[in-house]
Amino acid sequence: MSLQSNLIRRGDNSSSVRRQLDLATEDEIIRIPACDLTAATERFKRTLIGRVLHRGGRSVEAMIALLPRARIWNVEGRARGANLGNGRFKFDFDKEEDLLMVLNKRPCHFNHWIFALERWEPSTSENFPNNAPLD
Repeated sequence: MSLQSNLIRRGDNSSSVRRQLDLATEDEIIRIPACDLTAATERFKRTLIGRVLHRGGRSVEAMIALLPRARIWNVEGRARGANLGNGRFKFDFDKEEDLLMVLNKRPCHFNHWIFALERWEPSTSENFPNNAPLD
């Protein structure tokens, strides 16, 4: 007989039953199936992920539109940017050389506004990317 059935048969009040059920489900182990990241790794192998470190009044959309231009990254037509929300964005590059050239231009800034920029990784933290190398 399940814990729920047993508690109801005993006539416990509903808040007591709810508390006991909550405790029972907290101990339950949920198994997450293994995830093959091979396809994602191949798809994003030439992707840079960026995060604005201070969003005060700046437009991520404007930054995405302007960064590839000749006077900034010089990859116009060979890189596509997308706003990922919450101050994050990505750029997909056609060529590895272009991606490396952009990474070598760090630290990155746009309109006096610094942002972190890193190569995409399959496993990241919530605040990835969070580094702006200054060397």
